[in-house]
Amino acid sequence: MQSHTLRIWSAAILLGSISATPTTPLEKDSWALLVAGSKGYINYRHQADVCHSYHVMIAEGIPAERIIVMMYDDIADNAKNPFPGTIINRPGGPNVYAGVKIDYRGTDVTPTNFLSVLKGDKEAMQGIGSGRVIESDRDTNIFVFFSDHGGHWLLRFPTDNLYAFSLRNTLNEMYESNRYNKIIMYIEACFAGSLFDGILPENTRVFAMTAAARDESSWPLFWDYSYGTHLADMFSFYWLDRMDRTSNGTFDQFFHQFQGLRSQVSKSHVEIYGDFSIGFNAMTPNHEAPTTPSLQDQNLYSVVDVPVFHHERMIDAARDLRSKQAAQQEYDLLVQGRKVFDELMEEIAKVATEGTGHTSSEVLVPVPPATPEIFPCYESLIDTFARHCFAHEHHYIVKYLRVFANICIMKLDAAKLEAMMPSLCAPYADRVMTVVL
Repeated sequence: MQSHTLRIWSAAILLGSISATPTTPLEKDSWALLVAGSKGYINYRHQADVCHSYHVMIAEGIPAERIIVMMYDDIADNAKNPFPGTIINRPGGPNVYAGVKIDYRGTDVTPTNFLSVLKGDKEAMQGIGSGRVIESDRDTNIFVFFSDHGGHWLLRFPTDNLYAFSLRNTLNEMYESNRYNKIIMYIEACFAGSLFDGILPENTRVFAMTAAARDESSWPLFWDYSYGTHLADMFSFYWLDRMDRTSNGTFDQFFHQFQGLRSQVSKSHVEIYGDFSIGFNAMTPNHEAPTTPSLQDQNLYSVVDVPVFHHERMIDAARDLRSKQAAQQEYDLLVQGRKVFDELMEEIAKVATEGTGHTSSEVLVPVPPATPEIFPCYESLIDTFARHCFAHEHHYIVKYLRVFANICIMKLDAAKLEAMMPSLCAPYADRVMTVVL
């Protein structure tokens, strides 16, 4: 075994008996795809997570030419950044932006490009960014890290969504064409478990670890007054911190890392999905969890509530009356806008169930695992809502995606609802005075 062997591969090594291909030394044939799917300074933490992960991959032995980075790249030189040209991932931490080679930035960060890069479609990426894709074969190990917002059965990119079944179809295509040995995915997003629960096959050598279960929010970390934003996400910080603190070349087995992370991430349930055969009773920690900063004094908010928390902190940080009044006005507009949004979604639930024998409360409950047949309906409802009601940048919608999911699961008249959306939404949209909810 060569000296640098990526610790997150070790569960795959343990499960080598289920694979027809041998494990591959890291330096020989391994790739990493690192993606921050958001934009805007309030989402600083996502690009910080990804920049940090780049340095971890380098430290673990993956050469730069086998690391592909997708991020909007609007944080380091943002006018709100008090230290231009830098990004940190923890209070007082190093500049993780330094040295990161970004392949795709700005409007190139899309679900379509992500899937093309993952499956090695050079033709599709010609003339876009660096044009680099994962050049894999049956012996290639692939690590994917994604940090951003999520919703039921989707990950959010700056202007579009990546749906769970599009991801699954790409993974299946790669499996059928022998494009990898093993794939490990770490997903930092709300409702991340819904991408894989009941969707990801258990026999295709793909493993996924998620920051939250299918009906949970993920959690940001390290609000910093000087930066005016959160610096990290809880799940991402802990897995990156563990990698930083454990000496290179050792086995921190994938399932053992899962155990440690599940005990450290206190506000959501870290979950694993996919192709594994080791039962939970067989898992025992091989190391004591690394020492990490205490979170006792952290003001922890779910991702959905981060904008509210952000505006509250801006009021606190205002240095004069005029600034405080302006911050208070922005806060009031946000809170009022969210109340209007709540009213709209309750009305949509009511209209969708009218005369059906169902009640509006039935579509407001958590959703069961997905089935393939509901996805055309689900995607169409979300796209129609984005066109006629509130556009993609309003992240508050993730709180209510279950409404559209349940409408499709219950086989209510989605086409009729879509036809009504322009007139249904207009009175509510006109009452929202803030740019982003």
